Amino acid sequence: MENEKHEYGKFQWFIFVILIPVLFTITLVVVILSVAGVDILGKTKAVLAEVPIVEKLFDDEKEKQDKGETVQSDKVSEANEENKKLEKTIEEQTSMISALEQDVTNKETEIQKLQQEIKSLEEQLETINQSDSQDKAKDISKLYDNMSSKKAAEIIPKLNQDDALTILTSLDDKQVADILAKMTVDDAVKFTSLLASPSE
Repeated sequence: MENEKHEYGKFQWFIFVILIPVLFTITLVVVILSVAGVDILGKTKAVLAEVPIVEKLFDDEKEKQDKGETVQSDKVSEANEENKKLEKTIEEQTSMISALEQDVTNKETEIQKLQQEIKSLEEQLETINQSDSQDKAKDISKLYDNMSSKKAAEIIPKLNQDDALTILTSLDDKQVADILAKMTVDDAVKFTSLLASPSE
């Protein structure tokens, strides 16, 4: 029992008399030097790097750090290449969109021109149809001009109402009066009423 107490007492003496004061002194020196601006950590690493066993640990750590930097550098370069590819793709798509927009604009302009041409052709066709109708009406009126009133009075009631009105309106008033006079009373009343109100 006395030996155990004696050993325990030596261990306590070592901790309290040697270890704690040394650690306190080292800590105090490190704090003072740090405040003074001395790089204690860097110098400690440099001193420890010269110790053979510790030097190997520093070399391994440096290799790991270099590998980490290389891997990170590779990742950064891959990311940069990917960004360049994406930017190129965006530029290509933007140029395609611009080309398509220009094509759409050209097509719209072409459609407007074609619509104007169609409108112009329709107007020309309408003018031609009107002039043809007027020419036909003139031809018919010449035909009935040369025809006797009695013959015209027999033919006109047998025509459809629109044609009959067209013929009667193309003739002069004297001829119309002669033709109506030669018609039956019912036909004369009918055509007189139609001539009086042609909008109906």
